[in-house]
Amino acid sequence: GSPLWKQQLSVCSASRWDPLMGGLSMFDDGGLTVGIHSDLSSDAHGQEKRKADTTAGAQMESHELELEVRWMATGNVVCSVTAAPAMSISQVKQLVHAQAGIPIEDQRLLHEGRELSSEAPVPSPLVAPLLLVRSVSDPRVSDLSHFRAAADFEALPPGAFTHVRKLAAGIHGDIFQYHWRQQGSESAVAVKKLRADRLGEVRGTETDERVVHMEPWRKAPDAEDALTEIGVLSYLSRQADVCPYLLRMRGVFAEEGSAWLVTDFAEGGDLFDLAVSGRVQEEKLRRYTLELLQAVEYLHRHRIGHRDISLENILLKEDSVRLMDFGMSVRSHSASGVPLRFFRAVGKDSCRAPEAYCPSTAKTRVVVPAGSKPGGVAMTKAGSGFLCEVKLPADAAPGQGCMAEVWGYAAQPADVFACGVCLFMLAWQCPPWRTARLADPMFSFVHGNGAGGLEALLRHWKRPMLSPDAMGFLKQALKLDPAQRPSAAASLASPWLAPLGEVTAAEKAVR
Repeated sequence: GSPLWKQQLSVCSASRWDPLMGGLSMFDDGGLTVGIHSDLSSDAHGQEKRKADTTAGAQMESHELELEVRWMATGNVVCSVTAAPAMSISQVKQLVHAQAGIPIEDQRLLHEGRELSSEAPVPSPLVAPLLLVRSVSDPRVSDLSHFRAAADFEALPPGAFTHVRKLAAGIHGDIFQYHWRQQGSESAVAVKKLRADRLGEVRGTETDERVVHMEPWRKAPDAEDALTEIGVLSYLSRQADVCPYLLRMRGVFAEEGSAWLVTDFAEGGDLFDLAVSGRVQEEKLRRYTLELLQAVEYLHRHRIGHRDISLENILLKEDSVRLMDFGMSVRSHSASGVPLRFFRAVGKDSCRAPEAYCPSTAKTRVVVPAGSKPGGVAMTKAGSGFLCEVKLPADAAPGQGCMAEVWGYAAQPADVFACGVCLFMLAWQCPPWRTARLADPMFSFVHGNGAGGLEALLRHWKRPMLSPDAMGFLKQALKLDPAQRPSAAASLASPWLAPLGEVTAAEKAVR
């Protein structure tokens, strides 16, 4: 049989997997996301159903129904509501909104696999809990489990691997160098050994990152999810045009109690070690940045946000970069192409974009920034120590205070910001700040000096500038407002990178 964690991650029989068009979806419109099944055994489910039948009968006699509403993704209880006779589903949604705060327009309720229309009465008899999913019309609704189902495991081939040395210790398992012999040839590979019980821990965890952020008492997956990493790498390994600057997965193998994630071995170490060793010349900086952004642009084109780009996660193989570590990756856009919003501050502190620091409340008090539109999304100061993106109310007026919805952040602009920090660290052997928060003195200095903030910081440190084109590129990538940051594709077309990209493309065509 399949490994335990694969059995645990079964999905509804009506679902389908499409990484680009919304992942696991129950209906053809891709509007519903389906996560992990409840862990009830068939026998226990039968007992629950019989109990529900009995309860329903008793409730009918009392002319009231006690409705239990559960998340379809996890089986966790959302709330319980008391329904009067002949109450409509629309009225139930109003009660769910009153108790759980979920907007009525975002609710979709199902009973025994069938979606209930708002005009329909509450099912009678009620033989199972109502299942709730949220429509992806709300970009703040994310699915952290999206890539897990793409994880593709094989049996570990016997006697093919020879241990060389331990490379590092990881959160989910240690990493080793092996020699892998197959079909008469031998190659160096890196093997991350993952414990099966850690892979199974994601079962039953909350999959909506906004809920995880706002309600920290809920059972939540680790920010770095090994199954997500395997899922992303499995998906990339099936693409014919995969970018060469993404670390290549060679296979995922299951054995008793563990799984082996096998990738290419990068003999050049990581870019952090390179930065520590001394200043990198601008021509090499330019090539590494070009390769990194080509990898990021490929991910973004496939609607994947990395969220953990750092020098430690960029390896060197044959003096070319290899972006790795996809444990914090997310689906960046909905099926209809709307950028999804995320709320947890993940990734390395110094590489994290300023908008990734979100208040853990649904709304926050802000002063409406100049030039912003009523009902629009704006980057502004929230609280005393950070900037964040909010959705302004329809009556917002510049310069006036108001309560605005906390709007999270989009993954792709945050990735571009992290690329900018990586370039800065390679060029000057230190990050520009510890954290991109106003409470950080260096970040506050850059923010306070406006468009010339980076140059002012380097002059203050008595450090040399890069070329004008390189400085222009860096300033764009590190724009504090994500709406003003260029995309990865636009960054590749910058005056600093475009000429090198054309030369590289011409060299490949000759080969």
